[in-house]
Amino acid sequence: MSQDQHYQTHVFVCVNERAPDHPRSCCSARGSVELRAYMKDRAKELNIPDIRVNNAGCLERCELGPNLVIYPEGIWYQFQTRDDVDEILERHIIGGERVERLMLEPGQVFPKPIVRDVQTLTVDSITRQTETISRIELVDPQGGELAAFSAGAYIDVFTKTGLRRSYSLANDPAERHRYVLGVLREDGGAGGSQWMHAAVSEGMEITVSLPVNNFPLAETAARHTLIAGGIGITPLLAMGHALGAGDVDYTLHYCAKSADDAAFRDDVTDVFGDRVVWHFDGGNPAEGIDLKSVLENPVEDEHLYICGPSGLLKAARDHARHWPQGSVHFELFAPTARAQEWQNEAFDISLSRHKKILTVPADKTILQVVRDAGIDVESSCEQGICNTCRTGLLGGKAEHRDEVLTDAEKAGQSVIMICTSRAQKGETLILDL
Repeated sequence: MSQDQHYQTHVFVCVNERAPDHPRSCCSARGSVELRAYMKDRAKELNIPDIRVNNAGCLERCELGPNLVIYPEGIWYQFQTRDDVDEILERHIIGGERVERLMLEPGQVFPKPIVRDVQTLTVDSITRQTETISRIELVDPQGGELAAFSAGAYIDVFTKTGLRRSYSLANDPAERHRYVLGVLREDGGAGGSQWMHAAVSEGMEITVSLPVNNFPLAETAARHTLIAGGIGITPLLAMGHALGAGDVDYTLHYCAKSADDAAFRDDVTDVFGDRVVWHFDGGNPAEGIDLKSVLENPVEDEHLYICGPSGLLKAARDHARHWPQGSVHFELFAPTARAQEWQNEAFDISLSRHKKILTVPADKTILQVVRDAGIDVESSCEQGICNTCRTGLLGGKAEHRDEVLTDAEKAGQSVIMICTSRAQKGETLILDL
């Protein structure tokens, strides 16, 4: 330790606290108090000499919180987890190197623009499954391995028309050489599926995201029941591959208009064998699957997975209301009918990081208004059926119109899907943007 310094290193952690409805929020609201305490204890455990971890008042970089500054170097960091704290202590304080991924730039007061994890893949093959569904296989242009994924995962495809659309991965998660997609042409849609059918050709390179999974298998379940409708077979087919590699009981119920309308029929037969039950209704749902009978008596530790049209999903969830909490899982390709019945009113939003107050008119979504203000926010479905535009809700009460948040998350009022959800009457929403 230097002769003229009591401590060699000073770490100042912002623990400033503001009112819950303050438009800039604060580091304390984002967990800085707990993280500072952990940093102090961890520094002792690591026997770091001559260090003082201090509480600090507002450091005036609230939009980037939690944040800290280390002196005498004057290096600023944004940190959010205990792992971040460990890395700062071990690499910066002990090792003498900078943790560049966490460093704040001089003068930076707003979050850095979103950096999307994307990859360019080649269309290896396209085969027609039904009149409206195509099977598309993607591979690495250099023949390398693709990013791993788990059963139930999807990737986003970035179309040349500027759209971003999600497609479930249908192949065996053990495969690393390809991604298999099933794409339903929706003539009345926003144009993503039409572009995939009309413009994508074999040998073409397209940009996609890394795999994301909001619809995973419950690893500890004793039994799995899977219900697919039409194109909803894609994530469940991947689940079949994964379940077949283990020692667990499972059954697939596949619903379609006819055998000719059942996409991936040969794959389903190969993967599920005698564990698949076919339900062909001829276009009349009343003649299809008997959901009451299928879902009436769940066994202990049984989990249910549903993917398909909104009508099938709503009916299946209604018949499974008596199942234990957390045992029913679903993936939507379109919003349910209720999502079309909401009435819109104008309301205000406060963007805590960008220090803006904006009005959301009745004919626009929060997402549209935020983008109109020049703020980049990721989105995909824009129908409230994926997780891409999930945003922290720091104040105000939302009218949750999405179909991905749990009842507990909706009641907690700490997160919102800004593509569909709005403010409750008379409320101003404070967003972590």
